[in-house]
Amino acid sequence: MQGKNVFATRWGIISVGAVIGILAPVLQKLGNPGNMGICVACFERDMAGAIGFHRAEVVQYMRPEIIGFVLGSLIAAYLFKEYRPRLGSAPIVRFFLGIFAMIGALVFLGCPWRALLRLSGGDLNAVLGLLGLTAGIGIGTLF
Repeated sequence: MQGKNVFATRWGIISVGAVIGILAPVLQKLGNPGNMGICVACFERDMAGAIGFHRAEVVQYMRPEIIGFVLGSLIAAYLFKEYRPRLGSAPIVRFFLGIFAMIGALVFLGCPWRALLRLSGGDLNAVLGLLGLTAGIGIGTLF
């Protein structure tokens, strides 16, 4: 008999959001750049530099957060017997959509939260970024 997924409940979602909300400023206090917190796009850029894919020394760092995300999700999948490798539909399309999403996130300097922060600071380029994000989500939903 399967147990109830705690993380799919209202309180599970709220508690995970609270943990991330607390963890992001703690990571900044402990040394992450002030504009990053927990930004997977930025972390991926840093890791690409760490393995030699670009030469911008400022952002060449093997991020332990990504390693923790991957290992933690793998361990959780095994513990809760959810690990089932499988293929999805249109893997090539999803691969290229992921590439474009990462390029868009890094060109625009990050995620939708940072877009909103830029908009609140008066940067009207954020409007274009949010429109592009919305269009991208719409196109991704179709695929």
